[in-house]
Amino acid sequence: MSYSEKLSSELLADLKRNRDGRLSSRQRIELVTEPLATLLLLSVPLILIAGRYGPAGRAFVLALVVGFALTIVMRVLRFSRVKLCYRVLFAERLSARWMFWRKTNLTDRSGDAFRFDHRLSRKTKIKPDQSLHVYYVEAAGRRILLNMTPRDHPQADFAEPSDNFTYAGGTLYGD
Repeated sequence: MSYSEKLSSELLADLKRNRDGRLSSRQRIELVTEPLATLLLLSVPLILIAGRYGPAGRAFVLALVVGFALTIVMRVLRFSRVKLCYRVLFAERLSARWMFWRKTNLTDRSGDAFRFDHRLSRKTKIKPDQSLHVYYVEAAGRRILLNMTPRDHPQADFAEPSDNFTYAGGTLYGD
């Protein structure tokens, strides 16, 4: 298979950190701030309504801000101790690219399914039964896909875990 597109500089920077068993700064920020957009969207009407109630409304808005800050602190603590995992997985069946809400489902060599509830990387063009380098984290009972790269891509050797991967606390699963 020939690849005309190179891996993006963002993906290469993420892989450089992931292959050493660490999260990149971009990944860490995205993991920590993931729920904030939803929380802010849901709380804007409450803030507008609370503003009409004087001091009590301001106290409510302050409590909301403290709640957001606590959410961020708790997620920073959770993801500061998370261990990266590496596996070689295969694309079982592909959903259309426009179905962005669908979960990413991959399988290992023995056919065990791996479902990723959230993904930080952008969609990668993959084919059914294609072998992939996959870095992910497990947190709060769910898997979060950090990145995946086809193993037959010309730059795929850069996606292999380094010797420091397990030393840094990463979990390396065999082929």
